[in-house]
Amino acid sequence: SHGPSPAPPQPQPQPQAEPSRGARATGRMKRRSDAAPSPERTTSKPMIEEGRSAAERSIRKRYLQALALLAGGLLALVWLPSRQGLRGSPTAAAVDVGSLLAGALNASSAPFTQEAAAAINGQLQGLTADEVLRWVAQALPGRVVQFSSFGPTGLVILDRLDKLQLLSHIPVVTIDTLHLFQETHELVRNISRHYPEMKLHTYYPDGFTEGQTFKFDVLHGDDLWTHDFQQYSYLTKVEPTLRALKELDPAAWITGRRRSQGGERQSLPIVEVDSGRLKINPLADWTRDQVWDYIHSHGLSYNPLHDRGYSSIGDSMNTRPVEKGESERDGRFMYSGTNRTTECGMHTHAAKMEAFKREAEAKHEPMKVPQLPCTNCVDVTPDTFDTLVMRASRNFVIEFYSPICGHCRAFAPEYDKVAHRLEQEGVPAFRMDVFSHTIPRAGKDAGFELSAYPTIFFAHVDPTAPPLGAHRLSVTRYEGPKEAQPLLDWLG
Repeated sequence: SHGPSPAPPQPQPQPQAEPSRGARATGRMKRRSDAAPSPERTTSKPMIEEGRSAAERSIRKRYLQALALLAGGLLALVWLPSRQGLRGSPTAAAVDVGSLLAGALNASSAPFTQEAAAAINGQLQGLTADEVLRWVAQALPGRVVQFSSFGPTGLVILDRLDKLQLLSHIPVVTIDTLHLFQETHELVRNISRHYPEMKLHTYYPDGFTEGQTFKFDVLHGDDLWTHDFQQYSYLTKVEPTLRALKELDPAAWITGRRRSQGGERQSLPIVEVDSGRLKINPLADWTRDQVWDYIHSHGLSYNPLHDRGYSSIGDSMNTRPVEKGESERDGRFMYSGTNRTTECGMHTHAAKMEAFKREAEAKHEPMKVPQLPCTNCVDVTPDTFDTLVMRASRNFVIEFYSPICGHCRAFAPEYDKVAHRLEQEGVPAFRMDVFSHTIPRAGKDAGFELSAYPTIFFAHVDPTAPPLGAHRLSVTRYEGPKEAQPLLDWLG
């Protein structure tokens, strides 16, 4: 594990980044931003001249981006080998990273790949957090942002960016779900005053702005987070994050995630690829104690809820203090559909869907959805949902799944075994692909509400009730292990 290195020599000033598209947008996007909008350009030239001028500016911009990223590649070529003492041929290894960066001149049209991230991780092995931050800032000038919820790790990164004189070059993005603790809002105000160089961009759920919690709850229901956590996460976290990435268009974003936070983060690398962009985790190998030692020794402000037992802080209604022996994030998402969820909504199914779409767009191909075979299942679509499900004449089992969900892929052969066994007993086993389809309103009203994937229900049918009657279906959700035998045992 590496603590922050001593303050390095003052880096060469970086050119100021061109104001982002998000900074120019008004009205449609509800957020605060310290970035000033660009004045509208006016011209009296004929349309053909204006078109030629716009084309020239676009070419010039692409050319400057290419030069900047090629400079980053040269930096990797010269600086990384000298810093790391690479095994084998330093030049060959460094050329690898230089070409990777130069080959991604525009993250939206030439996205980074998993292979690129693996190669870059190899080059960054052994570097301190400061060196990782300096590297990404110099390798991708004007194309980096920090995403922060102003938790302990994010505060350390923010302070290091300030000490390295990089804070004015790397915008900070935070997502306000409209349901944060008041202490979190106070902390953000204090941090903004302490770091005047910080360019803060606050994104809210689409169509909302600061303080509109009541409006959100009236429109979507104040208990949305309890009965449809995936939808709540999408509206408050995933969609604002995707909008921020689209508006600011970074090639890389910095996060405060650490391996020591447990759960799905235990094998976290320094560099990941997310929808064609690099995701940088400079403190991935820091421990909780290292983070707090830094905060206390440098006198950083932090959320006072940490002193009251909250180790990871999210929304006020579903975050609790952790108990002795629990991991840092066990206090998150309390009562939110399933307590097994240990990752924020921005890292779940909706983000994977967006990645699929971006990949297809980059390749100029139709989106190819994976198929999960099930020879004994009956597939349901919105067109057949009424006939097969709502008007069913006998009891049935139904699975709602997504073909891009790893848990769904693992469970697919198990569910096929269940379907085969139930077929022998005259009980149909339905399934519905929720990546390609949406559950009809009548289905949700009947009790088919999802909080995770896959979700399995047993429906008891009362054939004496009228079709589509309120009491025709009695729906029960399966909460056990996603394996064939436990499910069959539960079905009895």
